[in-house]
Amino acid sequence: MTTKINKHTLFIEEVYSFTLPNFNFYKDKIKQIIRVEENIQSTSPDKQCNVVAQRTSWNSHQRYPIMYDLSQEISQIINQFIQLEGYDIPNLEIQDCWINWYKKDEYANPHDHGSVLSSVLFVDVKDTDANFVFNSDKRAVFQKKDDTSTNFNNLKILTPKDGTVIFFDGSVMHSVSANQSNKERVTAAFNYRPEYLANRY
Repeated sequence: MTTKINKHTLFIEEVYSFTLPNFNFYKDKIKQIIRVEENIQSTSPDKQCNVVAQRTSWNSHQRYPIMYDLSQEISQIINQFIQLEGYDIPNLEIQDCWINWYKKDEYANPHDHGSVLSSVLFVDVKDTDANFVFNSDKRAVFQKKDDTSTNFNNLKILTPKDGTVIFFDGSVMHSVSANQSNKERVTAAFNYRPEYLANRY
């Protein structure tokens, strides 16, 4: 007699993506901001930060009107998606916004943002040989010997195209592999909090 074993799948993490409308307009503006920032800050990356690369301040949506506009456009798309899908997530408001640019050999260590939701716009990542990686400390035990899929890996690698926005639970660990090329790798990152908390800080 064979004992029936029931399977229970736990802790599903989901990542969503879309192509940003008017991307080329925003790309040019972000590149202009980087050139401005390079003139007013040291080009040496902060070794104490998880991101070993250059970046703007965390409140770039307050310093640069175009980043505020961009953050609002992305927020609107994400909030509409949440409502249409019926997810139990309150309306989200931008909390933090910054731009990262990685030169050769620069990278981001595994980290999370500690926010309700985070998103990343891939501004200029083509031909940079640097991957966006989701990291998990969960080790899969029940993997069949002949299963060669990546479903059981504790690393999930994304290679998005320019203009792609991904959004995900801000507590999920992620990293960026070292940029192996001489081409600058550019992304913009955003953290969100419930709208009802926005006026408390």
